[in-house]
Amino acid sequence: MISAYILIRIEPKSLKDVIHGLQKIKDIKHFDAVTGPYDIIAVAEVPHETALGDLISDKIEKIKGIKETLTCHVLTLEA
Repeated sequence: MISAYILIRIEPKSLKDVIHGLQKIKDIKHFDAVTGPYDIIAVAEVPHETALGDLISDKIEKIKGIKETLTCHVLTLEA
């Protein structure tokens, strides 16, 4: 399983529309509205890297009101 944090910038006054769009995506496990340079941080879990790319380009970036995303792939570290 691949996990990623997706940082999202949105258009002004589009928070509710973006939230409704994210709630419909099963691969988004959790998200929060935040302060700072990004407006929302979402946590995604997908079966493989190709699915992560599809999630971003085919689902998340097509939600009305999203201006920009930054995907941070979670690394698995072994001690």
